Amino acid sequence: MSNTGAPQETVLSPFLFTTYTADFQYHSETCHLQKYSDDTVIVGCVENGQEDEYRDLVESFVRWSRENLLQLNVTKTKEMVVDFRKSKSLPSPVCISGKDVEIVPSYRFLGVQLDNKLEWSTNTDAVYKKAMSRLYFLRRLSTGIKAKDANRLNKLIKKAGSVVGCRLDKLDEVVRDRMVLKLRTIMDNPSHPLHNTVEKLRSSFSSRLLQPRCSKERYRKSFLPSAIRLYNSSKPSQ
Repeated sequence: MSNTGAPQETVLSPFLFTTYTADFQYHSETCHLQKYSDDTVIVGCVENGQEDEYRDLVESFVRWSRENLLQLNVTKTKEMVVDFRKSKSLPSPVCISGKDVEIVPSYRFLGVQLDNKLEWSTNTDAVYKKAMSRLYFLRRLSTGIKAKDANRLNKLIKKAGSVVGCRLDKLDEVVRDRMVLKLRTIMDNPSHPLHNTVEKLRSSFSSRLLQPRCSKERYRKSFLPSAIRLYNSSKPSQ
């Protein structure tokens, strides 16, 4: 018996897998093997129906994997054909271990959705859906706490202040202070993605920041406009 593989969710896993599979390489004018960590792609340029080199490379890779105790998951293996000819027909699918590999119109490789038309619509749709789902979570987090829950936490903070003998900031005060602190961190960090955006909002006449134009209420309540309002309120008017 033999158990071959790399530990999951560890820093060394990609390096160990790359080292283990480094001896199988292939590169020619029409075919090459593209590997990144545990993602492997065979790219072939087929002209005049000459598929022999491409299919031989697939068979060689399957045979090498079997000899090195690596099991290929055929159900997760996909084939995508890019063909811009006017008269075209799908080639016969690649066969691995007696199973045909599914031919798909798009394929996700290293986080990017590639399609058989070499357009960005599929990838844009995927990025849009992912961003909208993340925004939904942020909206829930920003407005999810109920007033009664906030009041309970404030009562707890008040009791804690009486125990330690000093006044502790209320929940909304902590939120405001941390928003301003985060904004200051962004302003002091040139490598932050929002740094240039905030820099463009600096006033030429004072140390305050210009309020960005908010056409929607949702954006007005988001982090950047809210943090700028709090930041300006902490500055003396000039």
